[in-house]
Amino acid sequence: MIRKIKMLFVLISAIFIGGVFTGAYFSDNVSTTNNIFTAGTWAVTPSASPTPPPSPASVVLNEYMPNPSGNDDDPMPQGEWVELYNNGGTALDVDGWRIYDAAGAYVPIISGNIVGGSTVVPAGGYLVVYRNRYSFSLNNSGAETVYLYDGDIGSGTLVDSHSYSGSTEDKTWARVPDGGGWSDGHVKTPGGPNV
Repeated sequence: MIRKIKMLFVLISAIFIGGVFTGAYFSDNVSTTNNIFTAGTWAVTPSASPTPPPSPASVVLNEYMPNPSGNDDDPMPQGEWVELYNNGGTALDVDGWRIYDAAGAYVPIISGNIVGGSTVVPAGGYLVVYRNRYSFSLNNSGAETVYLYDGDIGSGTLVDSHSYSGSTEDKTWARVPDGGGWSDGHVKTPGGPNV
């Protein structure tokens, strides 16, 4: 039996070695001529890509008035207010969200505190929330942080925040361009693009 296996091995080896010396080869879509490698080319034709869905809503703090020249409790635009901006591609209803100050006081985002009454922030649009006699209050001088939560601070998620130290009277802290970097001393533009 071992002798037959050896003979079979010798026979297969001879065929293989003979094939190498005779130019025989195994191939998968490859050919040679005079031992020069050639291969075909191929290309992928891209199919029409579908239109991507709109980006999800991304609501952020965008502008706020911490130090109005009038009474902080006055309604818009004389008192304190906070503007939200939706830099996403779909509208988002923020009913029940809350804006907190560093002391933990908040103003709820409900139709009674909204300029225009709707709690929906359109894609690329604004929503302005005014203080409306809530205990929420932004410091005119010293350190302060404004927080945006999608619910109660204990059970909701922190969506955005901004900290500052001091403010200019009757000027806003704003992101310029909208949704961008923060700076102080802006002319108030509640419900419109920041300048």
